[in-house]
Amino acid sequence: MKINDRVIQTIEQNAQIRDSGGYIAIPWINLPKLSACIPGIQKGRYYLVTANSKVGKTQLADFLFLFEPLAWIKANPTANLKPRIFYFSLEMSKEDKILSAFAHYIFKKTSKIYTPEKLLSVFHNEHLSAEDIEIVKSVKPDLDFLEERVTFIDNIRNPFGIYKYMREYAERNGHYVYKEMRFTKPDNTVELKQVIDYYVPNNPEEIPIIMIDHMSLFTPEKGGTLHDAMSKFSTEYALSLRDLYRYVVVGIQQQAAASEAQQFTQSGSQIVAKLKPTTDGLGDNKLTQRDVDMMFGLFSPQRYNIPEYHGYNINRLGDHYREFLVILNRRGGGNKHDDLFFHGAINLFKELPDPSDSKIQAVYELADKLQR
Repeated sequence: MKINDRVIQTIEQNAQIRDSGGYIAIPWINLPKLSACIPGIQKGRYYLVTANSKVGKTQLADFLFLFEPLAWIKANPTANLKPRIFYFSLEMSKEDKILSAFAHYIFKKTSKIYTPEKLLSVFHNEHLSAEDIEIVKSVKPDLDFLEERVTFIDNIRNPFGIYKYMREYAERNGHYVYKEMRFTKPDNTVELKQVIDYYVPNNPEEIPIIMIDHMSLFTPEKGGTLHDAMSKFSTEYALSLRDLYRYVVVGIQQQAAASEAQQFTQSGSQIVAKLKPTTDGLGDNKLTQRDVDMMFGLFSPQRYNIPEYHGYNINRLGDHYREFLVILNRRGGGNKHDDLFFHGAINLFKELPDPSDSKIQAVYELADKLQR
């Protein structure tokens, strides 16, 4: 089948899926403003999430590509897209990731905040009561649901190991279609060879999501550098997983330390635009930007003592405000932003009401309470 024939077939199939009430992308149901300009999680896409240190890039990636797709499929169990998540955690253990998930689901169910530290009773002046333990146990069905659909891997740290793990999964759960190609040998004779044309999954409804947290913690291979490892993963392995297998790849990459430095005009005014994450500000390897379909970022004005931002009182919101940025979108619709309420300990992001809306007062009061 010619490539253009397959593209026409995909266009027709997608239209039929939508006509029958199906989905082409998994929407971010708890971020409706964002979902109006970004379709959501699509097969065959490579996403990059970036921010300066301790701003919440891992929490954002987890919210968008772990908690949101699971919340969506739980609300839409008969939907034609089935997220299957492979989380390569290079920074945290499997147990720490599950602990973070407990904090997230307890808040969603009870509106109570149990940080991972509180859940472990590590503070000398407080520990969980029997009632607290029952609250923890009450969200076990949510964690069971998560563990049925998410595989946490914390013992593979090199790029080829990640690629090999996912390639083997693909080959167990699908097959290749081959085509014959002619190759001219050094003696000018022609040899016919069978080469891979494309991949067909056994379950076309499954949408595998591969998360790497974070890419600056790759173990270099064969005497290479970290820069080499990041380039190898991004330009070769990530693109193969995206283009051949149509998997979703989500890389998390920190901004370089130099990008956090404040800059000022000649009159002494702070240049806020210079503080935001950018493609050129990527740490350890700026070349990854060339490969990705979309790059998302987070900005915290409170870190730079900015009192007001986009009309919001940052003195009151404090560290609970984040600006979500669509830094790059090769499919169109870049340079978008969203104003979010953020609570890192429970992995919460929520779109803020307009600063002129009376509902913002309740948000300010909540932020005041959380910061006491």
